Amino acid sequence: MSPPVTRPDLNYCKANDLVIDIGGSQLAQSLGSMLTTRMLNPKKQCVLPSALLSDDNGSSLWRQINRLPLYYQTSDEILLLEVHGDEIADLIEPGTMIMDLGCGETRKVRPLLNSLERAAKRVDYYGLDLSLASLQADMRSLASEFTHVRCRGLWGTFDDALRWLTQLKSHNSPRRPRWLLSLGSILGNDFPAPATAHLARWASTMGDDDRMLVGMDATTDKQRIWESYHDPAGLFERFMRGGLEHANRVMGHDWYWPQDWEVAGVWSKEYCMHRFVFRALVDVKCEPAGVDFPAGHEIDCYEAFKFSPTEMGPMFQAAGLRQQTVFKAPGSSAIYEYLLSKPSSQRLVD
Repeated sequence: MSPPVTRPDLNYCKANDLVIDIGGSQLAQSLGSMLTTRMLNPKKQCVLPSALLSDDNGSSLWRQINRLPLYYQTSDEILLLEVHGDEIADLIEPGTMIMDLGCGETRKVRPLLNSLERAAKRVDYYGLDLSLASLQADMRSLASEFTHVRCRGLWGTFDDALRWLTQLKSHNSPRRPRWLLSLGSILGNDFPAPATAHLARWASTMGDDDRMLVGMDATTDKQRIWESYHDPAGLFERFMRGGLEHANRVMGHDWYWPQDWEVAGVWSKEYCMHRFVFRALVDVKCEPAGVDFPAGHEIDCYEAFKFSPTEMGPMFQAAGLRQQTVFKAPGSSAIYEYLLSKPSSQRLVD
């Protein structure tokens, strides 16, 4: 049974009512299902669900990673939003509902929220994340900073958020404009066919007045990319291994032992894409799932595609979206934000 919809409260946030449970309390079941379908089948390509990286420990490590000097993705996207935040905020109508998909610690979105606050636009910001502790802390901080931007957290998975939006569609009358924010190369970060399918699912929730802002990294300098993921302190490797430690807890069984697996970085031969793999050093048995991983077996993790604007365009079109404009980070950075609408919408920016 789907979790009940909690309708947005259009009043200002209260300190004890900052997070809406849209499925987060059922997270163990959701993660168990993800493990079964995506990872625990050695006859298929095994992929560690990225949701397993986003527990409280993973969120804490991520706060350290995205501040590393060589991890350019976050700092460049923040700079983009600092430079173009006022311009983007001008396009957001008062009363708009903004959903930030995978908001993390909200550091990245703050320049845009600051622009909206300076413009005195009354909008409702909803940050989606899997870590309840992180959501509670960050929404409390945002609520204390802003007067016109009203902030709530959404605790759940992307599937939970899609279901919530779809159900909300029939409850919200009169309908308000919505903006979906995919900062940090979330939507579009996959092989073209599944990336297009993911974009299309979110596009299906949009109306003529709605917009989607999709961030994507188009960096092609492989040394720069490699150094951003392979830090000397090993934080990224700890972050990856934390995902399999989380899998132990979800399954209620310690089948993953660090000494049995190495973590390596791998380049795609087809696309500009870096990924991590867990490679079994010995035969590994996962008894609860009845699965054996032979020595040498690989589990993919944290794929990071680097698509250019010319590569993103066909995906947007195939997903039923129209690119209205694109914002680029200053200087030599190849971080982009694409402003998208449904094809029937009027063009906002030339």
